Amino acid sequence: MSAAPPLGAKAVIKEVLRTKSGLVGILLIICIAMMAVLVPIYAPYDVVKKWNDPSAWLENPRCAAPVWYASLIGKKLPENIVLEREDFYRRAETATYGKVTFTNITLTARFRYTYDDFPSEIRILVYPVLAEGSMSVEVTLVRPDGERIKLFSKAVSAGTEVVEIDSFTSDEVRKVAEEYVVKVCGGKPPVVVPEVVFFAKKDRSMANPDTAEVLKGRYQIVVNGVSFTANASLMAEAIIYGKVFGLAGTDGNRRDLFVGIIWGAPVALAFGIIAALVVTFLQAIFGVISGYFGGLVDEVIQRITEIFMIIPILPILILISFIYRIDVWTLLLVIIALSPLGSTTKVVRSMVPQIKEEQYVLAAISYGAGSWRIILRHVLPRVIPYTFSLIALSVPVYIFLEAALAIIGLGDPIRPTWGKILSDAWESGAAYHGYWWWILLPAGAITVTAVAFALLGYAFDKVVNPRLREM
Repeated sequence: MSAAPPLGAKAVIKEVLRTKSGLVGILLIICIAMMAVLVPIYAPYDVVKKWNDPSAWLENPRCAAPVWYASLIGKKLPENIVLEREDFYRRAETATYGKVTFTNITLTARFRYTYDDFPSEIRILVYPVLAEGSMSVEVTLVRPDGERIKLFSKAVSAGTEVVEIDSFTSDEVRKVAEEYVVKVCGGKPPVVVPEVVFFAKKDRSMANPDTAEVLKGRYQIVVNGVSFTANASLMAEAIIYGKVFGLAGTDGNRRDLFVGIIWGAPVALAFGIIAALVVTFLQAIFGVISGYFGGLVDEVIQRITEIFMIIPILPILILISFIYRIDVWTLLLVIIALSPLGSTTKVVRSMVPQIKEEQYVLAAISYGAGSWRIILRHVLPRVIPYTFSLIALSVPVYIFLEAALAIIGLGDPIRPTWGKILSDAWESGAAYHGYWWWILLPAGAITVTAVAFALLGYAFDKVVNPRLREM
């Protein structure tokens, strides 16, 4: 047996909260909204500016999995080991031989490596301070087994701000690793991974990442600088990059994906909700006007509505995005401009003639109330509750639309939206390389948001549709 749906918006919302689907949908939306609240807490800086600045993420490992992934596989995966300037013990000796002043500076930093896998990268920064002349700089890695591997040795002149030793990009470091493998194994392998060679047990399998065993223990990074000037100085920093980082991992540009995901939450919610509210409300208004006035007004609105309904919005948006490279908020305005009339107009229009014959509407007409007053005070409030389900179901549609444009490279090029993260993953071949977190986490955020609003839309439809309501 069915019951008449509640007429007021408050009554509809109250009934929705009593349904299981409505309650689950509301709880999921609250969780997504809490992600948006985390933005100023977890990322208080200018996210948009920093997101596109590669230098802002240099301390993060490249393409690292989330930290909780290590618990899932039961393996102690390496995390970042950061050695600041104050972590280097400094020893300086100055001596004068005749008219020549000799300065020898040694910086030593120790760290323990106890992980079950090799680091992803080694990056050492040396800062020589010279007013004149030159300095001979040497960087050595001392392993727990006593082996000393000279990573860098070169003379730098005054004015050199920093010397960078990066195992990921440096051909010199790769050559050092090859020479060390030849020394130990007696032959040169086809591919050498410096991070594996430097942290592997000394045997013939050390060059193969699949068979090499991690050498655990205490390592040292020794930086030595020799200069013939009295006022020379030397500082150093180092990062032993891990393979796990943060709650959502990192991408190919070292960016913390958790920052992008929580930043994408308010953008997705604002984009989807605003688009759904404005478009549905506009279409409802025109539907009320069409049904109330009838005649020529009804005919004109219905014909224009049919024209808008057959306009292919997605190809138009693709064309506009391709030509003008618009941002997410301009995209929102374009969507609203292309959707003032649509299916909601026809749905609402079919309801208005019946509402127009209600006793309180006829009473208002008999008292001389104007048409617009009746529309705004009596007809529209009756229609609005029936649009709640349409609004809720439209939100994921617009979120998917923005993500789809971003994935094909036509979304907002600046803001870190969920679609933009997926687009970057596609361009970088994340699926091919096995960077599942780069794909599944933003895609999961989109899916959860869509499910939340779908459940809420079903709950609204169940409340306002007499055929679906239960006693």
